[in-house]
Amino acid sequence: MHMLEAGKDEPVLNGLKDPFYAVDSRDFQVIQPNHQLLNEMGASILCIEKSRPHVPYERAVMGIRFNEYMIGTQFHPEADATGMSVHLQTEEKRQSVIENHGEEKLNNMLEHLSDPDKILWTYSHIIPNFLNQSIEQLQEVMA
Repeated sequence: MHMLEAGKDEPVLNGLKDPFYAVDSRDFQVIQPNHQLLNEMGASILCIEKSRPHVPYERAVMGIRFNEYMIGTQFHPEADATGMSVHLQTEEKRQSVIENHGEEKLNNMLEHLSDPDKILWTYSHIIPNFLNQSIEQLQEVMA
């Protein structure tokens, strides 16, 4: 994922590299967002999918902050590398990835799962950042 300006200032994404890696297993995607409507509601796009020049599609919106209490992602920040590795190596998922993307892509995905700068890095930052920010906001309300 590539961070946009709003993403670089987003506490939930604090500590992530640009681009950062995440588990993305979508069948549908958000493209061509209505920027005027997002601005009117106080929302901001945080990140978009990584550029893939070999694919003739517009880059999808991957993260949005809707307001100070709600954030949405089109990727899985909760996905852990071990669980994803087991999932990708089930016969059904393995065949699905090979049929849709090729065996080289499957092997690349499995390799990325063991890289500490990719999925492991994202997993160790987004959810903890979100929880820490939520606790801080709750403490402010209770004070």
